Amino acid sequence: MKTNGPLTSRRTWLTSILLIAGVASALPAIYFAATANPQGSLADLPVALVIEEQTDAGGPAFAEQVGAAVAEGASGSIAITRLSPAELVDAMREDRIAGAVVVPADFDVSIASLLPGGTDVAAPTVRLVTNAGDGGVSSGLLIGNLTPVLHAVSADLGDQLEGAVGSLPEANRALLAEPFRVASAPFEPLPEHSGLGTSAFYLALALVLVAFIGASLVGPLVDGALGFLPSEIGPLVARRPYTPVTRRRTFVAKAAILAASAPVAALAVQLIAAANGVTTGTPVLLWLFSTTVIAGVGAAVLAVFAALGAGIGSLVNTLFFVALAMVSSGGIVPLEATPPFFRWASAIAPFHHVVEGTRSFLYFDSGWESGLGDAWIGIAGVAVIGLALGLLVTTGYDRVPRFSRHPREDGGPGESRGGSSHGRELVGCGHEGRPVEPSDTTAVVGVHHLSR
Repeated sequence: MKTNGPLTSRRTWLTSILLIAGVASALPAIYFAATANPQGSLADLPVALVIEEQTDAGGPAFAEQVGAAVAEGASGSIAITRLSPAELVDAMREDRIAGAVVVPADFDVSIASLLPGGTDVAAPTVRLVTNAGDGGVSSGLLIGNLTPVLHAVSADLGDQLEGAVGSLPEANRALLAEPFRVASAPFEPLPEHSGLGTSAFYLALALVLVAFIGASLVGPLVDGALGFLPSEIGPLVARRPYTPVTRRRTFVAKAAILAASAPVAALAVQLIAAANGVTTGTPVLLWLFSTTVIAGVGAAVLAVFAALGAGIGSLVNTLFFVALAMVSSGGIVPLEATPPFFRWASAIAPFHHVVEGTRSFLYFDSGWESGLGDAWIGIAGVAVIGLALGLLVTTGYDRVPRFSRHPREDGGPGESRGGSSHGRELVGCGHEGRPVEPSDTTAVVGVHHLSR
């Protein structure tokens, strides 16, 4: 009897080649389209402009002039918002801005000291403060875009002052060539072991991968226990008697097992992170959040498996929950520096919400306003949608006899049986409903027991 037909069929080979080629095209397309040109994609990076109250209120308003020039000189890639010093503190702690331009309180006095007759000559420093919690790419984009603007404003101010006072001694001319300096620094330094602002991203990645891989493990384990699929460990194969269970009950059981595993898995992730110095001031709240992420995202992954099956479901889950979600998370490249499609995807991909939460725990105050509130709402939404989709799809499939998971002998719908009228023992079926019999040596390695 010919046994290698499926292994050499054109359909098997072409389908595999086309699917792999599709994945090989989709993954780099997603990654490079989102991250290859952050500067070219940059739009509306939120930056604050802070002009501190000047110590010499009666003199020329150089600080206001510089502030207006900065706001005008910033291109469409930067969205400038005027804030007070107190508002800047709140905006930074709530992770609402990427950084700020701060004009110091002594700016007007210091500029005036550079003119002839000035005493205590001191060139002021305009500060570029960055939100270190947003990561190195965000800080680099802010500094790279605003530093040239500030240098140009400084040069224009120097030309204006030199033209206003006429001839100048050489010393004053040199000072007015660059009337103020530009310095950059983080608003608040990151804690140790922060990975230069990447630890929140990798913690989120670990949680999402645990949910994704956990769902991928629970599915075959439950199907094997039901006798729907064989269970393999190395050379050992177990085929259990088929247990007739609806798709709906199977989905609920898988989701329940994953939810029961989530607290232990979340604790393991958090302990390993803490062992490497990645900690938070609210460990219990982080554990609850991580548990919710694993259970919620895992339920959504299981729903996709239930709707599309293991093969196509794995492909869709990988592209949506991992590949697309990673680049639209804002965890490495800020969303303002990605193409519009990925900014839109961040609203529906759970990874972005997970990153918002882990950033709040690791870099900010674990407060509702610093992104954690949106993270909780987003993850809860993913869990509800995943469970609803899974229940809706499996209930619908259960109502169509053709979609039954029960083994069949005659090609039609039927209930599972321990044996048939022909004396054959029916021990399972493939995805197409073909019965697997002990006499079929091409399919059976062992029946109801482990065999070598």
